[in-house]
Parts: sequence; C-alpha cells; structure tokens
Amino acid sequence: MNEITLNDRVKLIYPEGFRLLSEEERGRLRMLEEGPGLALSDPARHMLVSLGWTRLNPLSKLLKAYDLAKNMESRVSRAMAPYGYRREGFGSRSVGGREAAGFCYGYTAESVPMYGESYALKDGRTLYYFHLYARQELKEESLPLWGQLLEEARWL
Repeated sequence: MNEITLNDRVKLIYPEGFRLLSEEERGRLRMLEEGPGLALSDPARHMLVSLGWTRLNPLSKLLKAYDLAKNMESRVSRAMAPYGYRREGFGSRSVGGREAAGFCYGYTAESVPMYGESYALKDGRTLYYFHLYARQELKEESLPLWGQLLEEARWL
C-alpha cells in the first residue's frame, strides 16, 4: 500500500497496482478542475483516479456540497459531450467519514464504453474533488477499490 496527501489535509492510501502519475503525465490528461491535483493510474485494471483541491471564493460559503456537485456536473457534461456523455444520477459517498456529493455517468473513449464518478467535498473554504474513470466492463471490479480508497481517507 502507498499513500498520498492532498493539501496537507487528506491522506489517501491506495492499493498495489496503482501508481502516482508524474506532473508531465498529468499534463497530458484533460483535467477539468483548476488548482493543484494528483492522479493515480492502474493500467492493469484500466482505472484512473484524479484528485485535487481548489480555494473557494467567500460567497461559496453559502453553497452546499450538492450545489457544488451540480456545478461540477454541468462543466463535466459540456466537456464530455463529444464522448457521448450520459449522466446516470446524483448521489453521495463517504470520504473518510465526511459526506461528498457527486454524480456518476457513462461515456465512450476510443470506442470503449467507460464509467465515471465525480464527487465534491467542501472543507472550510477549500473544495476537494475526487474523480474515477474506469472501463464499463470492469465497473463491478473497480467500484469496490474506489469505495475503499475514499472510505479509508483520513483527515489531518
């Protein structure tokens, strides 16, 4: 097992098979969120996890996690429209005992049906985001690993 820390605030332990992508490798990905971030890849399982954070403006104090997730879904749907984006629904997940709001969706990349999940979690004036990209055919194998990664997060 390996671990990473986001913003000196959230520690995540990731299973064997995943590796932390370099800044150069991350730069080749089309990341939608602004701000610092990390990405984990497991080529054998065809999974990519993108994690990051950004500072929110003072007015964002009024927004709930669900509002932030809806905003994120709007941006993702526009960016993923060329890939046949299909929203499957909104929901929540635990990230180290804190509730994150998000959504799941399908899309197609290079003729391969894909599955994605994205979650937002507000901690004070910082927004943390968590994204999963996996092959649709491997969804049932990918979701337990994804759930474990999020559930076992530790807030520092």
